[in-house]
Amino acid sequence: MKFMQDNRREFSDNEKMILYNEVNGRCPICGDVLTHRKKNNQIHKTFEVAHIYPANPRPEEVVLLAQEQRLSSDVNDLKNVLAVCRKCHKIFDTPRTIDEYQKWFRLKQKLIQDTEVKSTYVIFNIEAEIREILEKLNTQSLESELVQLSYESLKVDQKTNDTLPFAIKRSIKRDVVDYFDYIRRLFIEIDKVTPYKFNTLAAQIKGFYYKCMQVNPNQEYVYNSLVDWIDEKTDSYSRKACEIVVAYFIQDCEVFS
Repeated sequence: MKFMQDNRREFSDNEKMILYNEVNGRCPICGDVLTHRKKNNQIHKTFEVAHIYPANPRPEEVVLLAQEQRLSSDVNDLKNVLAVCRKCHKIFDTPRTIDEYQKWFRLKQKLIQDTEVKSTYVIFNIEAEIREILEKLNTQSLESELVQLSYESLKVDQKTNDTLPFAIKRSIKRDVVDYFDYIRRLFIEIDKVTPYKFNTLAAQIKGFYYKCMQVNPNQEYVYNSLVDWIDEKTDSYSRKACEIVVAYFIQDCEVFS
């Protein structure tokens, strides 16, 4: 009897840790935690390393996936595997379908892109004054200071494309209408204290924006990445305030220009 060669390899503990951290310790398919605590209080992994393109494809799988994109020509590359729970791994493999393959492909592709963008956080810093802006956006007395911008002045429609979902575009437009004039006045006051501070902040945001565009030019992805970056750089003070700031820079031509 002739046995087929097994193309799978054993992944190291360090590689498994990378895959575990990539999905933040939860199965990216069902959301279940990927570790459990035993009676002796020790933590054990409960995830498996699943191949997206199969390590040992059956003949029918070779035909099924012949026209599908692959994230690596090496089936054992970390780009082609995902940390998932045992249940989701089994469902994915039996039987493998094009719809599920494409779903896992897109999921892994986004995880790879997120990792690449977040690895640059240490390079792309942002001035401390951005936190001052966020704090002022959360003051109780803010409403009396807001002067709404005219919808006719919006640049959002001209700068966005069909990769930005309508719901996000609508939210951006509302934020610009409500907050643009107020934030502009805050930046003017900051510049009086430290000249060119706004230009420095704008350059930092535009630099990170270009990095995001290099990784994935999809506007929804870029918008969310900018919000995530500012949120992390400001110690997760207020995600909504970060969204308002990003909307400001979209209107002000630093983003989606």
